[in-house]
Amino acid sequence: MPPRPFVNDGLWRCLCPGFPPSAATRATTAGTARLPRRSARPKDGLTYPRRQLRAYTGSKSWLTAGDSFFSQPGSAPIGFRPFREQPHPPPSFTSRNRLSLTQLPTRILYEHVRAEGARGNWTEVMNICRVLVKDRGEQPNREMYTALLHSFVDCKEGTAGKVRKVLEEMGFWHERDALDSEYPKIELDGRACECVLEVLAVHPDYLLRSDILEYMKSRWLPLSARGQNYVVAGLLRERHFEQALDMMEDMVKNNTRVENWVLDVAMWILLEFKEVEEAFYVLGLKETMQSKSSVAGAVRVSDALWGALLDAAAQRQLYGETAKVWMSQVQPGYLKPGNGACMAVLALASKHGDIELATDVFRLLTDRETVFTTHHYELLISTHLKANDLEAALSVVLIMVDANFKVDAGTCQPLFEFLSTDGPNGENQPLTAFGMLQDFEAAGRRVPTAVVNACMQASIVQGRLEEAIEMYKALHTVSHSGPNTQTFNILFKGCHQRERKELAMYLANEMIQLGVKPDRITYDRLILVCLRSGDVEDALLYYQEMSSGDGNEGMKPRKRTYEILIYECAKRGDERAVAVLKDYKASVEEPRLSVEKAVAERFDYEMMASGGWSPKPPEGSIR
Repeated sequence: MPPRPFVNDGLWRCLCPGFPPSAATRATTAGTARLPRRSARPKDGLTYPRRQLRAYTGSKSWLTAGDSFFSQPGSAPIGFRPFREQPHPPPSFTSRNRLSLTQLPTRILYEHVRAEGARGNWTEVMNICRVLVKDRGEQPNREMYTALLHSFVDCKEGTAGKVRKVLEEMGFWHERDALDSEYPKIELDGRACECVLEVLAVHPDYLLRSDILEYMKSRWLPLSARGQNYVVAGLLRERHFEQALDMMEDMVKNNTRVENWVLDVAMWILLEFKEVEEAFYVLGLKETMQSKSSVAGAVRVSDALWGALLDAAAQRQLYGETAKVWMSQVQPGYLKPGNGACMAVLALASKHGDIELATDVFRLLTDRETVFTTHHYELLISTHLKANDLEAALSVVLIMVDANFKVDAGTCQPLFEFLSTDGPNGENQPLTAFGMLQDFEAAGRRVPTAVVNACMQASIVQGRLEEAIEMYKALHTVSHSGPNTQTFNILFKGCHQRERKELAMYLANEMIQLGVKPDRITYDRLILVCLRSGDVEDALLYYQEMSSGDGNEGMKPRKRTYEILIYECAKRGDERAVAVLKDYKASVEEPRLSVEKAVAERFDYEMMASGGWSPKPPEGSIR
């Protein structure tokens, strides 16, 4: 009676998962041979699951079932081992895992290997492929290699070099026939190419991506929207920003969907490399896509990205972009920027005269109980002046006085620059501002002297000295503090420009009567007034007065004033030029040789060596 035929069906594989398929073939072919027992093993004496764990040995004839890459179990192959000193240990499988892999149908295993490749699980992909090759007798095919390529998307285990090695094993760069028995070539399909593009979006390699795109073009494989997104992501990672932006623009024009994650990554990378304008261009592309999709509302961007866009735009002084983010996100309360960003936005608003934006910044800072400083108010003053709202700017100055902030010439510098120009209708800006200050004082507000000084200084710049004098005469009706040293310095400058020495002497007597203490600029400008009028003697007297230090070094004129004084003394043959030259060389950094030459040509060297005249403080000084 012939022996019962051996049937290696699903039930047999379920009950005996470790039984080698080759033994079943031999038993069926022999006819009279008995089924092998567990002690009867092939020559290596190992069960199939244990054969999966043996070390990998490379072979040129890798297509055969016994020597193929996928049939070689164990740790990572040499070509794909991570670049570390120690290789990965062999994967340890439990009995349950072995049963689950060997029990699944081949169709399900292919689905699993595809899913594990998409997850970037290289180890599991290799396990399933070994089961397919060793247990099911499958030849290494496109599906297996596609899953293997896809598994390199993992950011830690995958690299572009590993992708190159797999493609080389598939014969991607080899000119050989797919039916070659020794080195067959496995062609990539559209999905495999897109998997490679996805990996290259994580591990950039411009040359390999170009090869894949050229391969797809030569095979007439269309690049899907998914593949285009991966190409854009790879270009961004490689800092090829112009190519990436052009490609995204073409995709939007052609109604090809650009994934949100690609747009967000593009904005983050562009902001990282200070390409702020391009980041907002990508934001505009996102808005264009949303408008085409008929989705109402603002674009969906994370709060962190909105904050980064606001910070970058404010730092780069991009007014339109900053105002856009502020009005769409901060004003409704969706975004809460930091104080640094608020200060940058406030500075930008002052530069462009956006009162609404500056006021909203103050509202936000007030809500979080921020302690305001002079810098905050100065920016608000500049904002109102840029918007040609003089009265509001003066009101902010008076608010600073009420809040006990110091208002000085630096605080009023934006006001002076504004008043130095003619108004929109050609009106006299300094007189207009002075009239407003008189109205404020009549309303009981405290007006600081520095604001009146700014009005007088603007009149001096415009060449209207008499107008500045009239403001000085009416100063007591506006500011109860009265004139200060800065007030007289401004008027002395006007006297110098108009050669009004008599008026300057009158103002000097006013200083003495009011008890206003002169400073270095006061003496400097008095010297210039005297020299401009041709009175070198009085100029030297003021120089003596400022140089007498009362036990200290005293004050020194400015470098250019020194030089004018020396030139005038040398021109008139006044020997005191030698002593002034000596002080000039001792007080000024990098003195001009031409000044010393002018004195040397006029006087002999013996007088210059002795030092000449010694200055003494005159009688009746203004000190």
